[in-house]
Amino acid sequence: MLRPVFLTLLLTSASAQALAQSPAETVPLLREIKEWVIGCDNLRSCHALSAPSGMNEEDYSSLTLHIWHQAGPEGYLRLRFDHRGQGADLSTLLLDGQQLGLELTRDLQVELDDQGGDPDVQSYGVIEDAAARRWLQRLRNGERLQLAGEQEAHVSLSGLSAALLLMDAVQGRVDNVTALARPGKGAASLVPARMPAPLLRAFPAAPLLTPQEQAGLVAAALQAITPEEGEPEPEAKVGALTAQQAMTVTRYNCAAYNCEFDVSRRQRQAPYTETRLDLQPLPLDGAELQGSVGYDQATGTLSYFYKLRGIGDCGEGGTWVFDGERFQLSEFHRMPRCTGVGYGDWPSLWTAVPAP
Repeated sequence: MLRPVFLTLLLTSASAQALAQSPAETVPLLREIKEWVIGCDNLRSCHALSAPSGMNEEDYSSLTLHIWHQAGPEGYLRLRFDHRGQGADLSTLLLDGQQLGLELTRDLQVELDDQGGDPDVQSYGVIEDAAARRWLQRLRNGERLQLAGEQEAHVSLSGLSAALLLMDAVQGRVDNVTALARPGKGAASLVPARMPAPLLRAFPAAPLLTPQEQAGLVAAALQAITPEEGEPEPEAKVGALTAQQAMTVTRYNCAAYNCEFDVSRRQRQAPYTETRLDLQPLPLDGAELQGSVGYDQATGTLSYFYKLRGIGDCGEGGTWVFDGERFQLSEFHRMPRCTGVGYGDWPSLWTAVPAP
């Protein structure tokens, strides 16, 4: 039989170990740490990317370093450098003025984008776990990466260690063999499992609107908007939602690159009564249906894209899918710093998968 004192110590040790492995951060999460932006989605998968905090021209960098670490004991780790502009030779990368060396640069693989990405961006990936860890171990002790001969192609490493520690804390890896910032002796099996992704119920296709329905819905949507003096006339687009209901998306009061929108769910027949939109809320107080909004009646998808500046390299965007009753959140991205990174590489803060 265990003595009471020993039993107490044993239980205390077990509780401390369990606490150490419990994720210490609420997700979704988006945080800026010095020269880095870190986002973790609802599944606790994280993405950190280099992002100069200044908005001056001298702060611009044509080189971005991305770090992805998937949640769970066997979650993948991967690094990727993106270079905007003419082709770059990453074998010339300097760490604090010194050559990185073949041991690291040989792990870089040119990535070919067959998905219609930006042709002016060349990507170089480190896709093997051991190689990615070698890179991070080396970079954590440095201050600046620089492409030889290119003043604009640089990555500040200020804040990198804190960013990696945050990712570890979110995923319950602190003092674990899988940790990026503070590895320990904890077995990989102690890392919390990746959280299950929300399932997206399929959109039940609806009969297309007749010309008469379209005309009536457009008129009802425009009647609901009073534009400000001097503003162009509002524009309304409509699409089928169910056999009885439709969506109307009315654009008005446009500024330089964002507009206001009135998005309504209406009966398809006169008097085109509005019904509850029933939109799953965005995390982190997202902007929700601002900037540029569209509805695709073929897929039942409602989406928005809000720009913080005209070229669209910062802001946020989200997508919902209608399941016959309500709009389910499908994805949500946000990028708080304008650094030339395209929407597809902004931190993902919400992930869902189609139901089987």
